Amino acid sequence: MRSRVLALTLVGCGTWLGATGVSLAAEPEARGSGATAATAAPAGRGAVVVAIGSGVEAAAKPLAREIYRDEALRPGLDDRAARVLAGEAVAADAPAKERELAEVRSALTTNDDAPSRRLLASLGAEQKAEIVVAVSMAGDRPIARVLRVGTARYESLELGPTIERSEAGEIRYTWPGAAATLRKLVVVPQAQAPAPIAPKQTSTNAPPKPEEPTRKPFYKSAWFWGPLGAIVAAGAAVLITSKVTEDSTGMVRLKGQVAP
Repeated sequence: MRSRVLALTLVGCGTWLGATGVSLAAEPEARGSGATAATAAPAGRGAVVVAIGSGVEAAAKPLAREIYRDEALRPGLDDRAARVLAGEAVAADAPAKERELAEVRSALTTNDDAPSRRLLASLGAEQKAEIVVAVSMAGDRPIARVLRVGTARYESLELGPTIERSEAGEIRYTWPGAAATLRKLVVVPQAQAPAPIAPKQTSTNAPPKPEEPTRKPFYKSAWFWGPLGAIVAAGAAVLITSKVTEDSTGMVRLKGQVAP
């Protein structure tokens, strides 16, 4: 069933894959942030956080909040889409669009093969994002990888959270330094000059148009801000830091740490 959903989704997304610069032809061998930045123009704006697999929602949501607080990283998606992509379950009576989005997300895998990457890129293009931050579990620890939508390739970057535990065993994930790191991978929109003020209309023949209800931006919702208090053991002082490392393959890893 998962392979069937994957195939159907790729066919359905074929129309706009070409428009976003995601080619279905043979791919170049060059990899890394330098190669991807040079071979494709941004397909959208900001970063969208996508949870891949089960048991990752608790880690994906705080990363989404951390990223979406930064205006340069904030994509143009609504509250419900942000929740679904971060792993939140969808009700059986939810709108068809939300259920379809959840179905596509459930078909995603962490594989680095072309079909898996292109499906993830197509999901990012649909949300008009420049990069996709894919959160998954590596054993018992969450990791986040960055896929560039325009090329459907992963950057040589891996993010890791800080894990805080309470005496009751409750776990809270934070992602120190994630937003600052990802900001370097996106095109920050330049401030535009204000538009000239149009002259007022003096005619009163046409009645004013009724105001259309606007959907509440996701970054103003209670879900977006989430719990802000840290979960720490009673009487213990916790220092949250981040550490950047690079292995022999050139993979850069940003790891959260908890130090007494």
